Amino acid sequence: MKPAPPPTSLLDRSAWFATLEPAQQALVRATLVEKDAAIGECVARVGETAAHWIGVDSGFLQMSVTAADGSETTLHFLREGEWGGEGSMLKREQRRYDVIAVRASRVCLLPAPTFELLLAQSVPFNNFLLNNLNQRMGTVTALLEASRMLAPDMRVARCLSLLAQGDDGDALALPQHQLANLCGLSRQRTNMALRALRSDGLVQLEGPRIRIVDFAGLASHGAKAGGRRKSGRAA
Repeated sequence: MKPAPPPTSLLDRSAWFATLEPAQQALVRATLVEKDAAIGECVARVGETAAHWIGVDSGFLQMSVTAADGSETTLHFLREGEWGGEGSMLKREQRRYDVIAVRASRVCLLPAPTFELLLAQSVPFNNFLLNNLNQRMGTVTALLEASRMLAPDMRVARCLSLLAQGDDGDALALPQHQLANLCGLSRQRTNMALRALRSDGLVQLEGPRIRIVDFAGLASHGAKAGGRRKSGRAA
């Protein structure tokens, strides 16, 4: 039996890194900071000056805000292999959200000076940032549409399909209350929606994991007849 190949680093898996000049790659490797983040640990805090571009080597991060009464709203997420937080870096402003590890994660932090040098010197890096921002805007638009126009079951289906999009696996390890926050629903209503999706043969519930059985069916679930939220329907 052949030995397993050594694991590749996040940089080696990142398309933007391969486009850099050798000297730029060397600078990135020399200045990149890697750290482990435990469940619930804050990787970046609201109100802090954005000092790093954030990549996820393994795990799952959420971007969220907390109201004065303690209620939490999830704005976005970063999955394994993704980079984010460039908006605050580009505007050189304080973070407007917390970045929190939903599960144990390994994160990569690219310091602001290195980020700004790549921004000034590398056209391919700028193109990556543009595409990254565009994809994130598309996701935010889809989530906003779901929260305003779709019935609860459809909202959960939309969120799950977005979370799994582009993932090699088909199982999501995501606490149910985090999914509820992302969908803008109560935990109880989210659980009801998950059971309905399971009854439709779209997902399987395996403890804390949600296994997607039919990704295409899940992605198109919001377009079914009756998927639009009726006026006055409770969420």
